[in-house]
Amino acid sequence: MADPRAADGAATDNPLSEREKEVAEQLITGASNAEIARELIISPHTVKVHLRNIFEKLEVNSRTEASMVLLQRGWVTVPGVTLSEEEQRPFIPDPAPLADRPANPFLWQRVYMLAAFLIAILVLWAPAIISRPQTPPDLLTDAGHAIIGAPIIETPPRWEARTPLGEPRDRLAAAVSDGQIYVMGGEDKKGRALDLVTAYDLQFNEWRTLPPLPGPATNLAAAALDGRIYVAGGSITDEKGASRVRDDFWVFDPESEEWTALASLPQPLAGAELVADDEALYLLGGWDGQQMRNEVWRYQPAGSRDEDAAWTLETRLDVPRAFFGAAMVDSDLYVVGGYDGQRDLDNAAIYSLSTGVWRELPPLATPRSGHALVYDGLAVFALGGGWHTPMDTHERYDPVTGEWSNFPSPITGEWRHLAVVSEGERLHLLGGWSGDYMDVHFQYQSSFRTLLPVITND
Repeated sequence: MADPRAADGAATDNPLSEREKEVAEQLITGASNAEIARELIISPHTVKVHLRNIFEKLEVNSRTEASMVLLQRGWVTVPGVTLSEEEQRPFIPDPAPLADRPANPFLWQRVYMLAAFLIAILVLWAPAIISRPQTPPDLLTDAGHAIIGAPIIETPPRWEARTPLGEPRDRLAAAVSDGQIYVMGGEDKKGRALDLVTAYDLQFNEWRTLPPLPGPATNLAAAALDGRIYVAGGSITDEKGASRVRDDFWVFDPESEEWTALASLPQPLAGAELVADDEALYLLGGWDGQQMRNEVWRYQPAGSRDEDAAWTLETRLDVPRAFFGAAMVDSDLYVVGGYDGQRDLDNAAIYSLSTGVWRELPPLATPRSGHALVYDGLAVFALGGGWHTPMDTHERYDPVTGEWSNFPSPITGEWRHLAVVSEGERLHLLGGWSGDYMDVHFQYQSSFRTLLPVITND
């Protein structure tokens, strides 16, 4: 016999929509996202969205917790499961409330009530008045996000799975030099910033561990110049969950395998971009702990003594932003998408280093942030995203036609805060977040180039 209390609670308190109830009924059976999608004839991405909404409404962080809450409150039932003796006891309604009586508090009671109210308001607002603005909780970390589970992975044409990272991590940085992909820092499954540094040998398809960063960092930026690896900024979260943005600037020498601290950044920055041409490094945008930045800084190493070099202001972005994509194409600096603190951006622009002039490009098909931008020698690729705006594809910009086009991803739905490098006609996508921290390493064949023999009349 059904419990009248459970039935009444389900009717009056259940916050789930009809479709969410259907997903919940499948969830408590232990079905995977793919099985739920097949049963309800919807896409796996839609299942993930429904699960995220269910977790938020139930205020839980896992499938197990959600199932327990749903069953305990009687919002979903399982055929064949009976109630305990305690739950089968007759329902005794609460006694009727007493009739209201007019309240006539004394003057001293009114004074105390007013004083208590003012003290409560002061306690609530004092931290906001005397402290700096707080970083949005999900801006610098994915810790605390509901773990929906590993994404569905399918391998479309041109995609190939390579040797994965040693452990799942997102918000990491990567750079490529002399046949090696260097991967630095990031956030692990416990929400901790890492000082881990690994290198992937493109020829032998193997990973090895290198000396760690001078300090742990997540949301950092990296670029290679003259055979050395530069790492800028980032953030770290302490044991109490408070985040601090860093202004560190380090360089790694692959020959000596040593890290060296350089002059600090112009300001602390997380979610910034670092790119390089043949002579200098360019540091763009980012979050400084209080606001989004729009500066583009230039740093030219001074021979063997990088500490003698200094940052100079090159230009400014049209919109302050962080977690965007930037890439160097010859003497042009491409800036695409990002997060301005309120919304994902779809705008794209080019800054000419030779003329100092900005030029707008056609916008992305879908606004995106938490993505990466790379150039393979022929086209520019915006890879990943889906942080605040759902998406299932990547985008490619052809400088010749001036148009963006979409192409499929091996991961359905969001794939954000990943690291991407370009090595010739192959792109390497590493780690990131898609319902959980990932250790994936995919290679994408971005183009096919054949060297034709040179025919002469000699």
